[in-house]
Amino acid sequence: MRHPLAAVALMIGLLIPCAALAQQTAPEPILRVTIDPPRVVVGQAATLRIDVLAPNYMTAPPELPDFQVRNAVTRQLRSINENEQRDGLTYAGVRFEFAIHPQEPGSYAIAGQAITIKYAAEPPATREATLALPPIAFEAFIPDAASALQPFLAARNLSIEQTVNRSSDQLKTGDAVTRTVTVKAEGIPAMLLPPVKFTAFDGLKLYPAQPSLQDKTDGRTDVLSSARTDSGVYMLEKAGDYVLPPIDLRWWNTGAQSIDVAHLDPVTLHVEANPAAGAASSVGTSGPRRSWGALRDVVADHWLSIALVLLALAGLGWLMPRMVRAIAARLRRRREAYLRSEAFAFSELRRAARRGDAKAVYFALLDWLQRFEPVAPQHTVEAFKAVAHDAALDDEIGAVERELFAPSAGAVRWSPHRLLRHIGGARRSIRHETARAARHRAPGQLNPVDDRVLSLNRQRRPAR
Repeated sequence: MRHPLAAVALMIGLLIPCAALAQQTAPEPILRVTIDPPRVVVGQAATLRIDVLAPNYMTAPPELPDFQVRNAVTRQLRSINENEQRDGLTYAGVRFEFAIHPQEPGSYAIAGQAITIKYAAEPPATREATLALPPIAFEAFIPDAASALQPFLAARNLSIEQTVNRSSDQLKTGDAVTRTVTVKAEGIPAMLLPPVKFTAFDGLKLYPAQPSLQDKTDGRTDVLSSARTDSGVYMLEKAGDYVLPPIDLRWWNTGAQSIDVAHLDPVTLHVEANPAAGAASSVGTSGPRRSWGALRDVVADHWLSIALVLLALAGLGWLMPRMVRAIAARLRRRREAYLRSEAFAFSELRRAARRGDAKAVYFALLDWLQRFEPVAPQHTVEAFKAVAHDAALDDEIGAVERELFAPSAGAVRWSPHRLLRHIGGARRSIRHETARAARHRAPGQLNPVDDRVLSLNRQRRPAR
């Protein structure tokens, strides 16, 4: 009897520590990391998948790093909740997916990253754990058949389209033409689409606009669609025939594994001389003729008084020729300086706004900004809006640009009164801020003294 009891006691003594050890060993979170494909075409996406699972359930969303990689664009895709059974225990967590688009060929790596999670190990107790991610690496390459593409552009699908807006049907000098080019692609971010370069011509003044970039991801498939829009405004300065050249965009079709070409046709412009200029010249010639006739009548009726005035002027010119020339030169310089000044340009802007001509207002605004020093060195509309910080001003300028370059039936019409009020208010506030900043600068020498005064002060004897 003693031997069986001793065996039972020995087995119990051995099982008790094992059970205690099993209770002390708590289940650990699970971390799985994959990247697919490990070798990807430049510009296309390598998908990084991270599975984070915790025993029971998580009490807070995991804290993730940003996974930013040099010379690559990283964007987060959808997240999927997951559940898993392991050794009779339920694990709950999330699968995170990131798309990494390399911009250059070479090797890319992600290392030294960690994820922090909080989970209910033994509810209601909460535990926090930091999970170190293993090193992640992939490679980007350019196919040999596409090595001649400069720049290299790869996409699943790509299209290009253009619109040409004319300020009038019969183009004349002083009119404007806007050429807008939109590139749409699939599988590549908009920031990796190359810019469209517009050609400048003698007789056409080019004003390129800021590009517009748009990315859209399908919520069900995570397919990325992107669009880049570039536009340029041509101001017609000389009459003649012009051809805006065709645009060809060569790109690598990842589906067909071949080079495709997206093509835009050239744009022909026929610009005629502005008849308003001829009318102005004819008015200028008929006006002097009428003036000379009126002058003859005045001379015939008041010849004696005119002769006396002419004699007096001749005597004055003989007595003071230098003074007269000096005054005339000074007046001429002041006039020329005023014509080059910011104040004159602003008065021209006010005059154009009062006439209600959107085209004249817009280009008067551009001319004034060239002389408005607070927006240096760009002297552009965008720089002026950035310094003004006035949303109403942005709306008014935008209304002028839409009416001039992209007219539409439902667009809000611009108001000369509101435009002048907002531009004038921005001009006053910007000049006030600039003057106040200049007053706060410490001058190099507050009270400069002539050296001769200093020498006299040294020789002067002190008063007793």
